[in-house]
Amino acid sequence: MPSRLYIKRNNLSNLGAEVVLHQYCRGKYCLNLSPFALKIETFLRLAHIDYVVEVHSALDRKEKCPWICLGNEEISDSEKTIERLKKHFKVQTDEKINERRKNHLEVARIMAEDHMSWCIMMWRYCYDNSKTLMKSQNFPTALSKSFPAYMARVTRKRAKYHGIGRYTEEEIFQLCKKDLILLSNLLGDEPFFGGKNPCTADCALFGQLAQLRWNAPGSHYEALLSVACPNLQAYCDRMKSTLFPDWNSLLHPPLPSASVRTSTLSLDNHLHSELIKTP
Repeated sequence: MPSRLYIKRNNLSNLGAEVVLHQYCRGKYCLNLSPFALKIETFLRLAHIDYVVEVHSALDRKEKCPWICLGNEEISDSEKTIERLKKHFKVQTDEKINERRKNHLEVARIMAEDHMSWCIMMWRYCYDNSKTLMKSQNFPTALSKSFPAYMARVTRKRAKYHGIGRYTEEEIFQLCKKDLILLSNLLGDEPFFGGKNPCTADCALFGQLAQLRWNAPGSHYEALLSVACPNLQAYCDRMKSTLFPDWNSLLHPPLPSASVRTSTLSLDNHLHSELIKTP
């Protein structure tokens, strides 16, 4: 039987793309439930690299997702993937950003990926038990039944070793809000974190923020953008329209081009007042 890599190389030659992005299936409102998959796909768009998406082999040999095939090479880890793509395709996406700003954005990326993302995962998979997430996904029936319990178990175990799992639900919410306010202040009135145009850091930050913008419908975590940090919500919409003009057609199922999912929050006065307070 042909190896998986051999099959992927054939797919590449048939589809005319050098890069295959392996990730989870598309969602109803967001292109992916993985912020790291969306990060890589956003970078591919930013760098004008042709690619195809493969959802039937989402996990690599190390059971990691996302990952890419670049010719005969398999690459996982989103940061390594982007660095390899930059080198292979000789692309520059940050040449107009000064070193001081680059350093600030790298700190923001690390905070978002190594801290804020854990806050979101703890709420999504452990405290909410994937109930809100499932509203934004189209999983097969069998997976819909097994996914919440599996992800809750795995996330709790990993979060305990990370340290975030030792906090209470309310403490994690406040930590996430603090991270978002920092990002909101860093963005300010600029259209993108890279300034007038998106940069590499925008890919990572958009991947994380998109989880709250489109994969947390009607929740208090979605309200962290729409109520507490509206400039981050506008930023997500701007990234979507700039780099993914075909966003709606890529969703599962596709949405009409004019369709926009609006927030349907029903916040009590206490929650609303708590959301808009700065730490």
